[in-house]
Amino acid sequence: MLRRVEAEPEDQLAVFSDATWTRIKAHGRFLAADANDLILEYGQTDQDLMIILQGKTTLAYVQDGKTVPTAIYRTEGEVLHHAGMHLQISNPFQIFAVDPGTRVVMINRDDVYRLISKDVAFAEFLFKDLSERFMTALGYLREQRQDPLIIRLAKRLLTITKHSPAVQFTQAELAEILAVTRISISKAIKALEEQGLVQRVERSRISVNREALQTWLKQQLETNVS
Repeated sequence: MLRRVEAEPEDQLAVFSDATWTRIKAHGRFLAADANDLILEYGQTDQDLMIILQGKTTLAYVQDGKTVPTAIYRTEGEVLHHAGMHLQISNPFQIFAVDPGTRVVMINRDDVYRLISKDVAFAEFLFKDLSERFMTALGYLREQRQDPLIIRLAKRLLTITKHSPAVQFTQAELAEILAVTRISISKAIKALEEQGLVQRVERSRISVNREALQTWLKQQLETNVS
């Protein structure tokens, strides 16, 4: 159950100076959540920046009234910049806790800007997080133009299963993520399955042999380069 809590000493991240931490404790909203608790609702207009203090969260989009899971995870020390923080519009996704004992702090936009103006290390922390996310998105765009589908699928499966060896995505959802047809994604999954790199455990669940898939992917990329 999502609940409002008081700040704990262990919530202070290494990036927070004592002065910044004092202000966050005074003005931030600290929340504790159990696994699968909804932290941020779809369509909520929120003017807060969310920082994960403990545990892990994930994003889910809402399409045709249904919750669609994603492979977007944030763990301790990472940030969730949602739409309301910057644009003051309704955010297009939900945020769920993944781990029991997940703790987050919501910092109002105005307080964020004050902290940035007074604490260079805190500003670098936020901007580094954003820049890494932009570079990841750029990498995905380049892949889509250059890499064969099976290579792109392997990369995405490794990313999705970073924290768990199995993925709960249907072939249709994977096809949508990679912007290809269901038939194409089915053939790519079958090709990986024939080599023992993945296994369809259930209709919508794929188990990944991460070590074998990483080795195979490295070999494929080296072959393409040479």
